[in-house]
Amino acid sequence: MSNAAVHARHIALARCERAAGEAFGFADAAAEDAIRSVRATLVTPTTLALATFATALAATITYLV
Repeated sequence: MSNAAVHARHIALARCERAAGEAFGFADAAAEDAIRSVRATLVTPTTLALATFATALAATITYLV
């Protein structure tokens, strides 16, 4: 595919994605705010510490079993 075709396909997919989001009631601004809040929650030090602990616990249980 040429660069122009790839770019046109990308634009078409973005338009379809935006239209689908609007059809289900998600505006662009609302979606961006929701994504930011989820990212902020997933990157907090407490969340990372809990994920590390859960992984270590799962690995230990797997090793022992």
